[in-house]
Amino acid sequence: MSHPREPVGEWWGDQVVALHRWGRLVLRDEDDSVHQMRVTVRRLRSVLATYRPLLDAERSEPLRAELKWLGALLGEVRDAEVLRKRLTRWAAQHGPGPTGVDALRAALAERQAQGRARLLPELDSDRYRALIAALADGVPWSEADPGKKALRKRLRRSWRRLAAAADAAAQTDEEEERRRRLHEVRKKAKRVRYAAESLGAIFGKDTERLGKAAKSIQSTLGDLNDAAVMISTIGLVPAPDDAIRELLEAEEAAAEDAEERFASVWKKVNRSKVHGWLSP
Repeated sequence: MSHPREPVGEWWGDQVVALHRWGRLVLRDEDDSVHQMRVTVRRLRSVLATYRPLLDAERSEPLRAELKWLGALLGEVRDAEVLRKRLTRWAAQHGPGPTGVDALRAALAERQAQGRARLLPELDSDRYRALIAALADGVPWSEADPGKKALRKRLRRSWRRLAAAADAAAQTDEEEERRRRLHEVRKKAKRVRYAAESLGAIFGKDTERLGKAAKSIQSTLGDLNDAAVMISTIGLVPAPDDAIRELLEAEEAAAEDAEERFASVWKKVNRSKVHGWLSP
């Protein structure tokens, strides 16, 4: 393909259209809209980060900053939403009755409502409209047209950072530090996944396989992250009762299970069949 930037640009355009559409649905409070909009923001941010040396910094860096701003607003709402759903599933299995879990659920509902109160005006602001317009101008490449070799090199760099992060996590025995490092693995897996998606029309099956592998890492460590965030949130409960303590035990078990599953997922993913094609 003589101009690899074209299919990447088409992918980018699809993401910008999706971002604008999900933004409208968030304003209408449509189910899953905040989650989907946040994922779209992450896709765009990941591509800007992965291809950074190939981009016009005067245009790309402001976009990265504004997408980070938007992602933080969405994250406030989405994180509370995830915890509320997680708590509802757990409570449904443990019978009725007033417990500390009810207070925790109410606190999360209030957190989500406050997040939406901050988010919605911004989605109808000049700042947000300016961001959409700037994104619609296309990928902010530098003057040089990147070839397949340069794009593959950037993806290879992201993969190597992911592998290094996984190795670092495996060498850590202390639980808190290990989980912090696994959180970094998850973030780097997302970058690999979304960059691979953007190159799908160029490298075909290779990027599809790599993207699926990164997604499996992201999913498994997402379970760990959700449990870890819930554990941290439970720690804020001032007077935990038996139900809260039982919930904490369940979340600790879920976190341990996710860590164990990640070990096997990483072993399956870290194979030449998945990433060997990235080598020079």
